[in-house]
Amino acid sequence: MVRPKDACSEETWNRIVSAARHELVETEEGDVDVSVRQVATRAGVSLGTIHYYFPTKESLLEACLDTYYERLGALVVELAPLATRSDTRAVIEETARRIYCFAVAERQSLKLRAKLNAQLGHLEPQRARQVRGPMLDAFASLIGNMGGLGVAEARLTIQTMTGLIMHLALLADADLEQIAGVGGEAGRRIVEDHVARVALRLVFPS
Repeated sequence: MVRPKDACSEETWNRIVSAARHELVETEEGDVDVSVRQVATRAGVSLGTIHYYFPTKESLLEACLDTYYERLGALVVELAPLATRSDTRAVIEETARRIYCFAVAERQSLKLRAKLNAQLGHLEPQRARQVRGPMLDAFASLIGNMGGLGVAEARLTIQTMTGLIMHLALLADADLEQIAGVGGEAGRRIVEDHVARVALRLVFPS
């Protein structure tokens, strides 16, 4: 593709992605799509420039998740020191709570990830695996040592918790009220307590 006149490498790429992220934030609750034309208008570039950097809308939406993976990686770094503590049950509980709270704060990114997963037909692209791999290694070693689990069982336990947390974090207030008996922050605190209990049962089944 011929380089458009208004394409100027990294600065333009960043401006387009920033515009797309703003469009996502302003979408209706539950919607995680953007209009490429609106992104172009917000970024002050042509549609040709958008397509020069992002051949498909999906590739643009994937780029919008870059900062999410940066925040997820930072969370892994924050949680790493917990592995040195001797109170293993408290470590598992705190880790589960922190990850659930992170997921609630990142609901829009999780919705986008789920949408793109459905379109891709598999769980995660290479970008996600680059974060997920080290996270799996760190936590599999941690919970394997604590609960006496083998490597494969520890990884599957983490995957089970990841799926559970993602599903529960995406519950709307109406769903929370129906399931937990109350919506809003009170409902999320009930779910957080539940997540912590489930994590303990999975790691320490006895």
